[in-house]
Amino acid sequence: MGRARSADRVWQRMPQGWIEFTSFGEATPDEWLEWYLASGEGWLPDAARAAIVDGFRAGVTAFAGSDFDRAGVSITLGERPAVTFLCTNVVRVVEGTDAPSLEFHRFFPLARFGVDSTAETFTAPDGRVGTVASGTLELAGSRVITTVGEIRLSAGDGTVLVMGMCSDAAQRRELAVLTAFTLSTVQVLPAGVEPAWPEAPATGPAAGTP
Repeated sequence: MGRARSADRVWQRMPQGWIEFTSFGEATPDEWLEWYLASGEGWLPDAARAAIVDGFRAGVTAFAGSDFDRAGVSITLGERPAVTFLCTNVVRVVEGTDAPSLEFHRFFPLARFGVDSTAETFTAPDGRVGTVASGTLELAGSRVITTVGEIRLSAGDGTVLVMGMCSDAAQRRELAVLTAFTLSTVQVLPAGVEPAWPEAPATGPAAGTP
């Protein structure tokens, strides 16, 4: 349960500089890494290059055989350096099955994060409503921000779950927005089908008229 069927692929928009751990299309992990590092030729320091290679290989090993359809990290430099982690799991259901979870998800952060928690709904461009819960956790002695979000697939035949984590505790709002954006963009595509940005739903009697 959760992994894409062999004829499907899970596509989503990712942050700039995204380092993938699980989904490489038809490429091998080493081929994907070579393609990724090519963009840093001429300016990426050797120490940074070595750290990326080591981190990438550790991430691929850690998620090998897992149920996650997508997992990886984004590294932000500058005035607010941070490492942001996201992982995606698409859970399919039998066609016609109703599996509402919005009500449960609003209470989830209290159980997972305690009193330092929030749960907010958001609306995707195509009108679907999802939820993102966020809170702070202690990890290896450091305070990190964590999110858990969900939204139904546009066809209604499953649910997309996204978990996020950011090393900068001050970027809680940014991580929640990124989690909601990622949830909104997930598409389960048949083999050979390219992704399309979801269209906004028609609203009002004049919608769609010249």
